[in-house]
Amino acid sequence: MPEPYSILQLQTNSPEVIEQLGSKEKFWFRIPTDEQPWLFKFTRENTGEDWSEKVASEVAHLLKIPAATVELAMFMKRRGCASRSFVETKKGFDLIHGSELMAGRVLGYDRSKLRHQSDHCIPNILKAIEETFHSKQQRITELRTLAGFIVLDAIICNTDRHHDNWALIRGPFGSSKIVHRVAPSFDHASSLGRELRDENRKQKLAQNLVGRYVAKAGGGIYWQSADAKGANPLDLAVQSAKKYPDFFSPWLELVRQLQVESLENILARVPIEWMSVESKQFCIKMMSVTVETLKAVQL
Repeated sequence: MPEPYSILQLQTNSPEVIEQLGSKEKFWFRIPTDEQPWLFKFTRENTGEDWSEKVASEVAHLLKIPAATVELAMFMKRRGCASRSFVETKKGFDLIHGSELMAGRVLGYDRSKLRHQSDHCIPNILKAIEETFHSKQQRITELRTLAGFIVLDAIICNTDRHHDNWALIRGPFGSSKIVHRVAPSFDHASSLGRELRDENRKQKLAQNLVGRYVAKAGGGIYWQSADAKGANPLDLAVQSAKKYPDFFSPWLELVRQLQVESLENILARVPIEWMSVESKQFCIKMMSVTVETLKAVQL
């Protein structure tokens, strides 16, 4: 049996700054041995938002997809997760969220429209990245990173990759700031069926409906701006990989090497008090479905 993930125990004086972005309760805090701040997010009742964040982060790292480091955490007897900041603010770096980037590169883009923003689509994302990075090699590098995020979303069925859930890192260069790269992936709580109750998970497993659950999920990225709803995360990865193989082939090669046992090991390390047996069984079945679908993609 693998060793369970440790739980960060926050002190009552831990909060430093209350974070306003997003809809969930959260605050920044520091660990004495770490120069970087951490963001604690409370887990909403009857959800698995804490373990879904942790598992998603571990799956990303397993596939070498840049992603935030996440730990399970407790604050005043309330569960949550803690995410380590990847922005060196003390050195003058900050983030440009996708909404800001898109508004500056796509005519008429409404950055205030978080949901049902059909202009947050593959062609417009490509346009925004291509116009931001002047070097052809860097454009390829950054688009490959974003392709990795799409592959990760497909594996974990992340339905919340809206335009504030990806970003670029901007930093000092002489007397001004330039965009350096795509920031690591973050905010993966809306994944892995974290909203389901165990009774529902057992039913879907017993009736072999997990694949249908995956296929029905809608995502935060649209295929085209004329589409009525966000693309299914798995379908988006499959179709994008076929159209843009140069960006996706390195990630699909890593997926082809992925063993189910590695995913089972990630789930096994989540303490049973945090993630039920039914949740783990559902997640491994889900990721088996998505991984096998991605392995079958022919480029």
